[in-house]
Amino acid sequence: MGKITEAQLKTELKSGRLSRVYFLYGEEEFLTKTYVEKIIGAAVPDDARDMNFVKYSKAPKSDELSDQLENMPFFSEYKCVLIEDLDADGMDNAEHKAYLSIIENLPETSVLIIAQEHIELEQKKLKAKMKKLLAACESAGVSCEFKPLTNYKLSEMASKKFARSGLSISKENAAFLAEECSGSLSLLQTEIEKLCAYKTSGEITREDIEKLVPRQINSNIYNLAKELFAGRTGSALHILDDLFSQKTEPFMIFAALSGHFTDLYRAKLGVSAKKNPHDAAKEFGYPPNRAFLMEGAYRSANNLSKRYLGDCMEILYRTNKLLNSSKADKRILLERAITKIAALPKK
Repeated sequence: MGKITEAQLKTELKSGRLSRVYFLYGEEEFLTKTYVEKIIGAAVPDDARDMNFVKYSKAPKSDELSDQLENMPFFSEYKCVLIEDLDADGMDNAEHKAYLSIIENLPETSVLIIAQEHIELEQKKLKAKMKKLLAACESAGVSCEFKPLTNYKLSEMASKKFARSGLSISKENAAFLAEECSGSLSLLQTEIEKLCAYKTSGEITREDIEKLVPRQINSNIYNLAKELFAGRTGSALHILDDLFSQKTEPFMIFAALSGHFTDLYRAKLGVSAKKNPHDAAKEFGYPPNRAFLMEGAYRSANNLSKRYLGDCMEILYRTNKLLNSSKADKRILLERAITKIAALPKK
């Protein structure tokens, strides 16, 4: 009992010896959902779910939860209850205390699953009530955190999935596909299925990926910045025009653009401090599945001066203030920012 890894959870479910309570959380929502379904499947047969499985999208009242968990299962070994996004800190003291008591006294015939898919849960910043609830779950059962997968891990998974479908893909193209999916396992799964349906044999090429996988906004912003650095302002504005034609929100465009330049500026600072990309990503608090951004930023920042990147950040800072306070057309503000950056000396 306590906090376990994904591998340990997988082993437990295969053994058939279920814990009374599972607290599942983490940034990788696809894995959280996958293991919720695995636990439900291990606890209750499909043909007995109507009578033995209950799902709540938010925390029910403690007396209702208690009744559900105390009810004996019908034609099943367990009664299973799932609560998604339980906001412990939003409970009053009496309800919170009642929940802790329920968790501490779960019957042998019940399995409680608490899945935090949309409420951020960072161990170091847990408030008192959530911390106590997590501790109670780990005392009565187990918790498991699903951290973001690295770009390398995602590309490995893509290669294996294509191989199982009788297809091949180069390491470079698998990495490109993973990056296009912005580190999302859920999106990666969807795009792999699409590519497998499109190409039933042979090799998945870069052209196949570019043809079928929608360009993510970060990829477009990367290309926009690349055109700016090459002095092709017209081409950069054309990419911005494409983003607007796709109905992309101005604030999303700005967030991606400022995020890219922030990566570059941090990379320049990392180079100055003689740190490698991995250590720099760690120092700046990048999650594991986003650390690859620093590697790319190191390469791009080589030919850009610290003064230039600082001036870019100043332009973006002023643009951000205007976007939030001015009544001017958001598109014009973004175009103006791009042309100002284009006019800066890069050395």
